[in-house]
Amino acid sequence: MIDLGHWDLSIPEGDPVVVITSPRLVAGYSDQYFKPDGSSIRFWAPVSGTSTNLSDYPRTELREAYADGTPRNWKYTEGTATLSARMEVNQLPSVGAVIIGQIHAKDNPYPFLKLSYRMDRGVGYLDVTLRRKPSDASSPVVLTYKSMPLDTAFDYSFKVSPNGRLDVEVAGLQYSTTINTAWAKKAFYFKAGNYIPDNQGPATEGGRVTVHALQVGHQAK
Repeated sequence: MIDLGHWDLSIPEGDPVVVITSPRLVAGYSDQYFKPDGSSIRFWAPVSGTSTNLSDYPRTELREAYADGTPRNWKYTEGTATLSARMEVNQLPSVGAVIIGQIHAKDNPYPFLKLSYRMDRGVGYLDVTLRRKPSDASSPVVLTYKSMPLDTAFDYSFKVSPNGRLDVEVAGLQYSTTINTAWAKKAFYFKAGNYIPDNQGPATEGGRVTVHALQVGHQAK
């Protein structure tokens, strides 16, 4: 069973978008966008859904939080932070991509790390993009897994250590680097779920993913 006591949920409804806090999730929340199903959770985000204030695109996405629903933010210098998941991508919008995992930074317009699934000419790819500095406009791809079919479960994990080391593993492939110290002033948080870079089309079009396992951890140095 996935422990939802560490997350708040944004769903693509409302203006501003509706946020379901962790106490409501733990109590058994379910709707058309977020459906716990046994030990797994199904996420659906239609292209017709509403977006958050800092985005043009809809999402059904978990955001790291405390058990009382307060958003959790942390600096990488404070200790070791980890996120691990087992999931599968089931449907893509016409743009052919969905964002399934992130390390974001509070008060920064751009994420630090992003894991995306995309389909190109019938081949599924998992891409990790990394923003070297908070002010960088671009985030180059640093790791790619090729030939991941839809409806196929895979694992991924992010680990951020207080010495500035970043370790990423996606479907058995590994990437490590040293975080630029410009990020030390920023407060990070994990995100996971279904964020689609597409807002055009009918309500039947969108992204669908299934999360089978999800775990977040923090260990003070």
